Amino acid sequence: MKKISSTAILKNIWMILALAMALTLFLSVNWYYFRNVRERLDVEFSIRLRSLAALVSASLAPETFADLSPQSLEGPDVKNRLRKIADDFDLSNILIVREDGVILLSLDDSLFPPGENYPLWNMDFETIVAALEGTPSSTGLVMSQDGSWFKAGYSPLAADSTEARAVAAVEADASFLLGLSDIRNMLTATTLVSIAGLAIFIGFIIKATSSLLWTRESLMRTNTLASMGRMAAGIAHEIRNPLFIIRGAAEKLQVLHPESSEEIESFIIEETDRLDSVLNAYLQFARDEKAPMSEGDLTVILRRSVRLIDEGEKGGGLPVESNIKLTKAPLICEEKKLQQALMNILLNATQFSTDSSGPIEVSLSLEGRSYDLVIRDHGSGIPAGELEKVFEPFYTTRIDGSGLGLSIARRIVEDHDGNLDISNAKGNGTTVRIVLPAIQHQGEE
Repeated sequence: MKKISSTAILKNIWMILALAMALTLFLSVNWYYFRNVRERLDVEFSIRLRSLAALVSASLAPETFADLSPQSLEGPDVKNRLRKIADDFDLSNILIVREDGVILLSLDDSLFPPGENYPLWNMDFETIVAALEGTPSSTGLVMSQDGSWFKAGYSPLAADSTEARAVAAVEADASFLLGLSDIRNMLTATTLVSIAGLAIFIGFIIKATSSLLWTRESLMRTNTLASMGRMAAGIAHEIRNPLFIIRGAAEKLQVLHPESSEEIESFIIEETDRLDSVLNAYLQFARDEKAPMSEGDLTVILRRSVRLIDEGEKGGGLPVESNIKLTKAPLICEEKKLQQALMNILLNATQFSTDSSGPIEVSLSLEGRSYDLVIRDHGSGIPAGELEKVFEPFYTTRIDGSGLGLSIARRIVEDHDGNLDISNAKGNGTTVRIVLPAIQHQGEE
Protein backbone atom coordinates (compact mmCIF):
# COMPACT_ATOMS: atom_id res chain seq x y z
CA MET A 1 0.00 0.00 0.00
CA LYS A 2 1.30 3.44 -0.85
CA LYS A 3 2.02 6.07 1.75
CA ILE A 4 -0.77 8.43 2.70
CA SER A 5 -0.34 11.86 1.20
CA SER A 6 0.40 14.86 3.43
CA THR A 7 -3.00 16.36 2.59
CA ALA A 8 -4.78 13.23 3.75
CA ILE A 9 -2.71 13.15 6.93
CA LEU A 10 -3.60 16.79 7.60
CA LYS A 11 -7.28 16.01 7.10
CA ASN A 12 -6.96 13.12 9.52
CA ILE A 13 -5.26 15.33 12.09
CA TRP A 14 -8.03 17.93 11.89
CA MET A 15 -10.66 15.21 12.15
CA ILE A 16 -8.91 13.70 15.16
CA LEU A 17 -8.62 17.11 16.82
CA ALA A 18 -12.32 17.77 16.19
CA LEU A 19 -13.29 14.43 17.70
CA ALA A 20 -10.98 15.00 20.67
CA MET A 21 -12.49 18.45 21.26
CA ALA A 22 -16.00 17.01 21.05
CA LEU A 23 -15.10 14.28 23.53
CA THR A 24 -13.44 16.80 25.86
CA LEU A 25 -16.51 19.04 25.71
CA PHE A 26 -18.81 16.09 26.39
CA LEU A 27 -16.77 14.91 29.39
CA SER A 28 -16.38 18.46 30.71
CA VAL A 29 -20.15 18.96 30.65
CA ASN A 30 -20.62 15.65 32.45
CA TRP A 31 -18.09 16.46 35.15
CA TYR A 32 -19.50 19.96 35.56
CA TYR A 33 -22.95 18.44 35.98
CA PHE A 34 -21.58 16.00 38.56
CA ARG A 35 -19.84 18.72 40.58
CA ASN A 36 -22.85 21.02 40.34
CA VAL A 37 -25.21 18.30 41.58
CA ARG A 38 -22.82 17.44 44.41
CA GLU A 39 -22.54 21.07 45.52
CA ARG A 40 -26.29 21.66 45.38
CA LEU A 41 -27.02 18.51 47.33
CA ASP A 42 -24.41 19.51 49.90
CA VAL A 43 -26.03 22.94 50.30
CA GLU A 44 -29.51 21.43 50.66
CA PHE A 45 -28.17 18.90 53.15
CA SER A 46 -26.56 21.68 55.21
CA ILE A 47 -29.79 23.67 55.32
CA ARG A 48 -31.69 20.56 56.37
CA LEU A 49 -29.28 19.77 59.23
CA ARG A 50 -29.31 23.35 60.51
CA SER A 51 -33.09 23.29 60.50
CA LEU A 52 -33.19 19.96 62.33
CA ALA A 53 -30.67 21.21 64.91
CA ALA A 54 -32.93 24.24 65.48
CA LEU A 55 -35.92 21.86 65.75
CA VAL A 56 -34.14 19.84 68.45
CA SER A 57 -33.28 23.02 70.34
CA ALA A 58 -36.86 24.25 70.12
CA SER A 59 -38.23 20.91 71.33
CA LEU A 60 -36.45 21.21 74.67
CA ALA A 61 -38.08 23.38 77.31
CA PRO A 62 -35.75 25.89 78.99
CA GLU A 63 -36.18 24.23 82.39
CA THR A 64 -34.91 20.96 80.93
CA PHE A 65 -31.36 22.25 80.66
CA ALA A 66 -31.42 24.82 83.43
CA ASP A 67 -28.32 23.59 85.26
CA LEU A 68 -26.54 22.21 82.13
CA SER A 69 -25.54 18.96 83.73
CA PRO A 70 -25.77 15.46 82.24
CA GLN A 71 -28.17 14.48 85.03
CA SER A 72 -30.68 17.15 84.05
CA LEU A 73 -31.18 15.55 80.61
CA GLU A 74 -31.31 11.91 81.68
CA GLY A 75 -35.08 11.74 81.86
CA PRO A 76 -36.79 9.28 79.48
CA ASP A 77 -39.14 11.94 78.13
CA VAL A 78 -36.27 13.97 76.72
CA LYS A 79 -34.59 10.99 75.02
CA ASN A 80 -37.89 9.67 73.67
CA ARG A 81 -38.70 13.04 72.17
CA LEU A 82 -35.26 13.34 70.56
CA ARG A 83 -35.29 9.70 69.37
CA LYS A 84 -38.60 10.33 67.61
CA ILE A 85 -37.06 13.31 65.82
CA ALA A 86 -34.07 11.15 64.84
CA ASP A 87 -36.31 8.40 63.52
CA ASP A 88 -38.62 10.76 61.64
CA PHE A 89 -35.77 12.56 59.88
CA ASP A 90 -33.30 9.67 59.51
CA LEU A 91 -30.66 11.12 61.82
CA SER A 92 -27.83 8.92 63.05
CA ASN A 93 -27.43 10.78 66.37
CA ILE A 94 -28.54 13.81 68.39
CA LEU A 95 -26.34 15.39 71.05
CA ILE A 96 -26.38 18.28 73.51
CA VAL A 97 -22.88 19.71 73.97
CA ARG A 98 -21.94 22.30 76.57
CA GLU A 99 -19.80 25.31 75.76
CA ASP A 100 -16.78 23.70 77.39
CA GLY A 101 -17.06 20.63 75.16
CA VAL A 102 -18.68 18.26 77.65
CA ILE A 103 -21.41 16.01 76.30
CA LEU A 104 -24.64 16.49 78.22
CA LEU A 105 -26.79 14.07 76.20
CA SER A 106 -26.33 11.59 73.35
CA LEU A 107 -28.73 9.12 71.78
CA ASP A 108 -25.71 6.90 71.11
CA ASP A 109 -24.16 6.51 74.56
CA SER A 110 -21.68 3.89 73.37
CA LEU A 111 -20.08 6.29 70.91
CA PHE A 112 -20.55 9.59 72.78
CA PRO A 113 -20.99 8.90 76.51
CA PRO A 114 -22.53 11.80 78.52
CA GLY A 115 -20.08 13.55 80.84
CA GLU A 116 -17.10 13.06 78.52
CA ASN A 117 -15.54 15.54 76.15
CA TYR A 118 -17.01 15.75 72.63
CA PRO A 119 -14.49 14.04 70.26
CA LEU A 120 -15.31 16.37 67.38
CA TRP A 121 -14.95 19.54 69.43
CA ASN A 122 -11.64 20.65 67.94
CA MET A 123 -12.56 19.67 64.40
CA ASP A 124 -15.96 21.47 64.49
CA PHE A 125 -14.85 24.28 66.79
CA GLU A 126 -15.61 27.18 64.43
CA THR A 127 -19.04 25.78 63.59
CA ILE A 128 -19.86 25.22 67.28
CA VAL A 129 -18.71 28.75 68.21
CA ALA A 130 -20.98 30.19 65.49
CA ALA A 131 -23.89 28.21 66.95
CA LEU A 132 -23.09 29.40 70.52
CA GLU A 133 -23.25 32.94 69.17
CA GLY A 134 -26.75 32.34 67.84
CA THR A 135 -26.21 31.26 64.22
CA PRO A 136 -27.23 27.70 63.29
CA SER A 137 -24.31 26.21 61.33
CA SER A 138 -23.22 23.00 59.67
CA THR A 139 -19.93 21.28 59.01
CA GLY A 140 -18.45 20.11 55.77
CA LEU A 141 -18.64 16.48 54.69
CA VAL A 142 -16.51 14.26 56.88
CA MET A 143 -15.41 10.69 56.14
CA SER A 144 -15.59 8.28 59.03
CA GLN A 145 -13.16 5.46 59.73
CA ASP A 146 -15.42 2.91 57.98
CA GLY A 147 -15.38 4.97 54.78
CA SER A 148 -18.89 6.42 55.09
CA TRP A 149 -19.64 10.13 54.90
CA PHE A 150 -21.50 12.16 57.49
CA LYS A 151 -22.32 15.78 58.27
CA ALA A 152 -23.28 17.62 61.45
CA GLY A 153 -25.51 20.61 62.16
CA TYR A 154 -25.44 22.82 65.25
CA SER A 155 -27.98 25.20 66.77
CA PRO A 156 -27.84 27.34 69.95
CA LEU A 157 -29.65 26.07 73.00
CA ALA A 158 -32.14 27.79 73.36
CA ALA A 159 -33.04 28.36 69.73
CA ASP A 160 -33.23 32.18 69.90
CA SER A 161 -30.21 32.69 72.14
CA THR A 162 -27.30 34.82 70.99
CA GLU A 163 -25.10 33.86 73.93
CA ALA A 164 -25.90 30.20 74.38
CA ARG A 165 -24.07 28.00 76.88
CA ALA A 166 -24.77 24.79 74.94
CA VAL A 167 -25.60 23.63 71.44
CA ALA A 168 -27.89 20.99 70.00
CA ALA A 169 -26.01 18.83 67.48
CA VAL A 170 -27.52 16.51 64.88
CA GLU A 171 -25.57 14.04 62.76
CA ALA A 172 -26.68 12.26 59.61
CA ASP A 173 -25.08 9.87 57.15
CA ALA A 174 -24.52 11.41 53.74
CA SER A 175 -25.98 8.37 52.02
CA PHE A 176 -26.81 10.41 48.95
CA LEU A 177 -23.08 10.45 48.22
CA LEU A 178 -23.30 6.77 47.45
CA GLY A 179 -25.49 7.68 44.50
CA LEU A 180 -23.03 10.39 43.52
CA SER A 181 -20.21 7.87 43.76
CA ASP A 182 -22.12 5.68 41.33
CA ILE A 183 -22.49 8.66 39.02
CA ARG A 184 -18.78 9.42 39.35
CA ASN A 185 -17.86 5.80 38.63
CA MET A 186 -20.20 5.83 35.66
CA LEU A 187 -18.59 9.02 34.35
CA THR A 188 -15.14 7.51 34.82
CA ALA A 189 -16.19 4.38 32.95
CA THR A 190 -17.78 6.55 30.27
CA THR A 191 -14.53 8.50 29.97
CA LEU A 192 -12.44 5.36 29.54
CA VAL A 193 -14.90 3.82 27.08
CA SER A 194 -15.07 7.08 25.14
CA ILE A 195 -11.28 7.31 24.93
CA ALA A 196 -11.06 3.68 23.80
CA GLY A 197 -13.87 4.25 21.31
CA LEU A 198 -12.18 7.39 20.02
CA ALA A 199 -8.90 5.52 19.56
CA ILE A 200 -10.66 2.70 17.68
CA PHE A 201 -12.59 5.21 15.58
CA ILE A 202 -9.41 7.13 14.76
CA GLY A 203 -7.73 3.90 13.73
CA PHE A 204 -10.73 3.03 11.58
CA ILE A 205 -10.68 6.48 9.96
CA ILE A 206 -6.97 6.24 9.20
CA LYS A 207 -7.35 2.73 7.80
CA ALA A 208 -10.41 3.70 5.77
CA THR A 209 -8.67 6.80 4.47
CA SER A 210 -5.62 4.77 3.53
CA SER A 211 -7.81 2.25 1.71
CA LEU A 212 -9.70 4.98 -0.11
CA LEU A 213 -6.48 6.71 -1.11
CA TRP A 214 -4.98 3.43 -2.28
CA THR A 215 -8.14 2.66 -4.27
CA ARG A 216 -8.19 6.12 -5.80
CA GLU A 217 -4.50 6.00 -6.70
CA SER A 218 -4.93 2.51 -8.10
CA LEU A 219 -7.85 3.67 -10.22
CA MET A 220 -5.92 6.70 -11.41
CA ARG A 221 -2.97 4.48 -12.24
CA THR A 222 -5.24 2.09 -14.13
CA ASN A 223 -6.76 4.95 -16.13
CA THR A 224 -3.31 6.37 -16.82
CA LEU A 225 -1.97 3.02 -17.91
CA ALA A 226 -4.98 2.44 -20.13
CA SER A 227 -4.46 5.81 -21.83
CA MET A 228 -0.74 5.24 -22.17
CA GLY A 229 -1.37 1.74 -23.43
CA ARG A 230 -3.73 2.91 -26.13
CA MET A 231 -1.29 5.62 -27.13
CA ALA A 232 1.65 3.17 -27.13
CA ALA A 233 -0.33 0.67 -29.21
CA GLY A 234 -1.18 3.33 -31.79
CA ILE A 235 2.37 4.64 -32.00
CA ALA A 236 3.89 1.15 -32.12
CA HIS A 237 1.54 0.08 -34.89
CA GLU A 238 2.41 3.12 -36.98
CA ILE A 239 6.15 2.69 -36.45
CA ARG A 240 6.45 -1.05 -37.02
CA ASN A 241 5.45 -0.96 -40.70
CA PRO A 242 8.14 1.51 -41.80
CA LEU A 243 10.55 -0.25 -39.46
CA PHE A 244 10.11 -3.52 -41.37
CA ILE A 245 10.69 -1.62 -44.61
CA ILE A 246 13.91 -0.13 -43.24
CA ARG A 247 15.15 -3.57 -42.12
CA GLY A 248 14.29 -5.14 -45.48
CA ALA A 249 16.10 -2.35 -47.30
CA ALA A 250 19.15 -2.87 -45.06
CA GLU A 251 19.23 -6.58 -45.88
CA LYS A 252 19.18 -5.75 -49.61
CA LEU A 253 22.01 -3.29 -49.09
CA GLN A 254 24.02 -6.05 -47.44
CA VAL A 255 23.62 -8.16 -50.59
CA LEU A 256 24.46 -5.25 -52.91
CA HIS A 257 27.40 -4.00 -50.82
CA PRO A 258 29.00 -6.95 -49.03
CA GLU A 259 32.04 -4.84 -48.23
CA SER A 260 29.84 -2.74 -45.87
CA SER A 261 27.88 -5.69 -44.46
CA GLU A 262 29.22 -5.35 -40.89
CA GLU A 263 28.44 -1.63 -40.71
CA ILE A 264 24.95 -2.17 -42.09
CA GLU A 265 24.44 -4.98 -39.54
CA SER A 266 25.56 -2.92 -36.53
CA PHE A 267 24.13 0.46 -37.49
CA ILE A 268 20.83 -0.43 -39.16
CA ILE A 269 19.71 -3.99 -38.62
CA GLU A 270 20.71 -4.28 -34.94
CA GLU A 271 19.16 -0.90 -34.12
CA THR A 272 15.93 -1.74 -35.94
CA ASP A 273 15.81 -5.07 -34.08
CA ARG A 274 16.33 -3.25 -30.78
CA LEU A 275 13.61 -0.75 -31.63
CA ASP A 276 11.33 -3.60 -32.65
CA SER A 277 11.85 -5.32 -29.27
CA VAL A 278 10.95 -2.08 -27.48
CA LEU A 279 7.80 -1.77 -29.60
CA ASN A 280 6.88 -5.37 -28.82
CA ALA A 281 7.21 -4.62 -25.11
CA TYR A 282 4.94 -1.57 -25.49
CA LEU A 283 2.36 -3.57 -27.43
CA GLN A 284 2.41 -6.39 -24.92
CA PHE A 285 1.93 -3.94 -22.07
CA ALA A 286 -0.89 -2.16 -23.89
CA ARG A 287 -2.84 -5.29 -24.86
CA ASP A 288 -2.98 -6.90 -21.41
CA GLU A 289 -4.49 -10.03 -22.90
CA LYS A 290 -5.86 -12.59 -20.43
CA ALA A 291 -4.69 -16.06 -21.45
CA PRO A 292 -6.49 -19.18 -20.18
CA MET A 293 -4.85 -20.71 -17.11
CA SER A 294 -4.19 -24.35 -16.29
CA GLU A 295 -2.27 -26.35 -13.74
CA GLY A 296 1.50 -25.93 -13.97
CA ASP A 297 4.63 -26.52 -11.93
CA LEU A 298 6.46 -23.48 -10.58
CA THR A 299 9.70 -25.43 -10.11
CA VAL A 300 9.75 -26.32 -13.82
CA ILE A 301 9.03 -22.74 -14.87
CA LEU A 302 11.65 -21.36 -12.50
CA ARG A 303 14.38 -23.84 -13.50
CA ARG A 304 13.70 -23.16 -17.20
CA SER A 305 13.95 -19.40 -16.64
CA VAL A 306 17.18 -19.75 -14.67
CA ARG A 307 18.68 -21.96 -17.38
CA LEU A 308 17.76 -19.51 -20.14
CA ILE A 309 19.37 -16.66 -18.22
CA ASP A 310 22.39 -18.71 -17.21
CA GLU A 311 23.07 -19.89 -20.74
CA GLY A 312 21.89 -16.89 -22.72
CA GLU A 313 23.92 -13.92 -23.88
CA LYS A 314 21.76 -11.47 -21.97
CA GLY A 315 22.78 -13.09 -18.70
CA GLY A 316 26.25 -11.72 -19.24
CA GLY A 317 27.87 -14.90 -17.93
CA LEU A 318 26.81 -14.07 -14.36
CA PRO A 319 26.24 -17.28 -12.34
CA VAL A 320 22.85 -18.05 -10.82
CA GLU A 321 22.71 -20.01 -7.57
CA SER A 322 19.43 -21.88 -7.12
CA ASN A 323 18.05 -23.08 -3.81
CA ILE A 324 14.76 -24.71 -4.80
CA LYS A 325 13.53 -26.66 -1.77
CA LEU A 326 10.53 -28.22 -3.52
CA THR A 327 10.42 -31.17 -5.90
CA LYS A 328 7.10 -29.97 -7.27
CA ALA A 329 5.17 -26.75 -6.85
CA PRO A 330 1.76 -27.10 -8.52
CA LEU A 331 -0.26 -23.95 -9.13
CA ILE A 332 -2.84 -22.55 -11.51
CA CYS A 333 -1.03 -20.35 -14.01
CA GLU A 334 -0.40 -19.28 -17.58
CA GLU A 335 3.11 -20.69 -18.01
CA LYS A 336 4.39 -18.44 -20.77
CA LYS A 337 3.39 -15.26 -19.00
CA LEU A 338 4.68 -16.43 -15.64
CA GLN A 339 7.98 -17.37 -17.25
CA GLN A 340 8.09 -13.96 -18.91
CA ALA A 341 7.66 -12.29 -15.49
CA LEU A 342 10.49 -14.36 -14.01
CA MET A 343 12.72 -13.67 -17.01
CA ASN A 344 12.11 -9.92 -16.69
CA ILE A 345 13.14 -10.00 -13.02
CA LEU A 346 16.19 -12.18 -13.64
CA LEU A 347 17.31 -9.99 -16.55
CA ASN A 348 16.87 -6.93 -14.38
CA ALA A 349 19.09 -8.55 -11.74
CA THR A 350 21.83 -9.36 -14.25
CA GLN A 351 21.80 -5.89 -15.73
CA PHE A 352 22.41 -4.26 -12.36
CA SER A 353 25.12 -6.73 -11.30
CA THR A 354 28.75 -7.15 -12.26
CA ASP A 355 31.07 -10.15 -12.28
CA SER A 356 32.67 -8.95 -9.06
CA SER A 357 29.45 -8.33 -7.18
CA GLY A 358 28.59 -12.00 -6.73
CA PRO A 359 26.05 -14.47 -8.12
CA ILE A 360 22.31 -14.04 -8.41
CA GLU A 361 20.56 -16.06 -5.70
CA VAL A 362 17.22 -17.74 -6.40
CA SER A 363 15.23 -19.62 -3.72
CA LEU A 364 11.79 -21.22 -3.66
CA SER A 365 9.99 -22.57 -0.59
CA LEU A 366 6.48 -23.30 0.63
CA GLU A 367 5.20 -21.01 3.37
CA GLY A 368 1.76 -22.08 4.57
CA ARG A 369 -0.47 -22.17 1.52
CA SER A 370 1.75 -19.94 -0.63
CA TYR A 371 5.01 -20.27 -2.53
CA ASP A 372 7.74 -17.86 -1.48
CA LEU A 373 10.07 -17.08 -4.39
CA VAL A 374 13.05 -14.81 -3.71
CA ILE A 375 15.47 -13.45 -6.33
CA ARG A 376 18.41 -11.49 -5.00
CA ASP A 377 21.34 -9.81 -6.68
CA HIS A 378 24.44 -8.25 -5.14
CA GLY A 379 24.65 -5.17 -7.29
CA SER A 380 24.64 -1.52 -6.27
CA GLY A 381 20.98 -1.57 -5.22
CA ILE A 382 18.31 1.03 -5.91
CA PRO A 383 18.41 4.48 -4.26
CA ALA A 384 15.73 4.79 -1.57
CA GLY A 385 14.05 7.71 -3.32
CA GLU A 386 13.60 5.67 -6.51
CA LEU A 387 12.44 2.40 -4.91
CA GLU A 388 8.74 3.26 -5.23
CA LYS A 389 9.12 4.28 -8.87
CA VAL A 390 10.50 1.01 -10.24
CA PHE A 391 7.01 -0.36 -10.96
CA GLU A 392 5.88 2.77 -12.80
CA PRO A 393 5.56 2.18 -16.56
CA PHE A 394 8.36 3.62 -18.70
CA TYR A 395 10.50 4.46 -15.67
CA THR A 396 14.08 3.26 -16.17
CA THR A 397 17.61 4.24 -15.19
CA ARG A 398 19.17 2.46 -18.16
CA ILE A 399 19.74 4.15 -21.51
CA ASP A 400 18.61 1.09 -23.45
CA GLY A 401 15.73 0.15 -21.11
CA SER A 402 12.03 0.42 -21.88
CA GLY A 403 10.93 0.80 -18.26
CA LEU A 404 8.28 -1.90 -18.65
CA GLY A 405 10.01 -5.07 -17.39
CA LEU A 406 9.04 -4.80 -13.72
CA SER A 407 5.64 -3.27 -14.52
CA ILE A 408 4.76 -6.23 -16.74
CA ALA A 409 6.17 -8.70 -14.19
CA ARG A 410 4.13 -7.24 -11.37
CA ARG A 411 0.94 -7.24 -13.39
CA ILE A 412 1.46 -10.86 -14.42
CA VAL A 413 2.04 -11.88 -10.78
CA GLU A 414 -1.07 -9.99 -9.66
CA ASP A 415 -3.07 -11.68 -12.44
CA HIS A 416 -2.05 -14.96 -10.76
CA ASP A 417 -3.45 -13.70 -7.41
CA GLY A 418 0.10 -13.18 -6.17
CA ASN A 419 2.14 -10.34 -4.76
CA LEU A 420 5.48 -8.89 -5.86
CA ASP A 421 7.61 -6.65 -3.64
CA ILE A 422 11.08 -5.22 -4.06
CA SER A 423 13.47 -4.08 -1.36
CA ASN A 424 17.14 -3.36 -1.11
CA ALA A 425 20.01 -2.18 1.02
CA LYS A 426 21.97 0.35 -0.98
CA GLY A 427 25.33 -1.08 -1.94
CA ASN A 428 24.30 -4.60 -1.04
CA GLY A 429 21.96 -5.61 -3.84
CA THR A 430 18.24 -5.86 -4.44
CA THR A 431 15.75 -8.48 -3.31
CA VAL A 432 12.55 -9.29 -5.21
CA ARG A 433 10.01 -11.42 -3.35
CA ILE A 434 7.13 -13.11 -5.16
CA VAL A 435 4.31 -14.83 -3.27
CA LEU A 436 2.02 -17.10 -5.31
CA PRO A 437 -0.90 -19.24 -4.08
CA ALA A 438 -0.37 -23.01 -4.03
CA ILE A 439 -3.15 -25.45 -4.86
CA GLN A 440 -1.89 -28.12 -2.47
CA HIS A 441 0.77 -28.71 0.18
CA GLN A 442 4.00 -30.44 -0.74
CA GLY A 443 6.82 -31.65 1.47
CA GLU A 444 10.34 -30.39 1.20
CA GLU A 445 13.14 -32.31 -0.33
